[in-house]
Amino acid sequence: MSENPVIGRIANASLVLEHFGYWPNFHDAEVKKVTFEANPGYYPTVTFVLAAFETTASTDERGYFRQAKHCEIELRFTGIKEIDFDGFGHQNVIFSLKFDEQHADLTCTLDSAVGLDAFIVAQAAEVVSLLPNKMSDHAPSA
Repeated sequence: MSENPVIGRIANASLVLEHFGYWPNFHDAEVKKVTFEANPGYYPTVTFVLAAFETTASTDERGYFRQAKHCEIELRFTGIKEIDFDGFGHQNVIFSLKFDEQHADLTCTLDSAVGLDAFIVAQAAEVVSLLPNKMSDHAPSA
């Protein structure tokens, strides 16, 4: 995968890079939690908790791609100048999570496969934490 230079602007991006070996597109990750914070006198903050994993090239006996490197990532955006947030529901599966620049700010587009669609313009982004979980490599449920 080619590296998006904007990823270098995300504080602690190295946590994700070390876990996966690259910056993933987060296809099929799930948004588990979203927290909005008002900052009186300043721009607001939003934090996402993502359940993420790597889909491998190998398949199981049913033909499903195996998953590996399961983790939970907390991703915070500060200095929110614009946010479009739509469709948050009981399940929020990501098609992709894309970062770009807009002048001095970062943009993040969360394209939904199911549930939440979001677009954010923020002054900064930070990987707050990455916690590997103990799920074994497995295929998605049928």
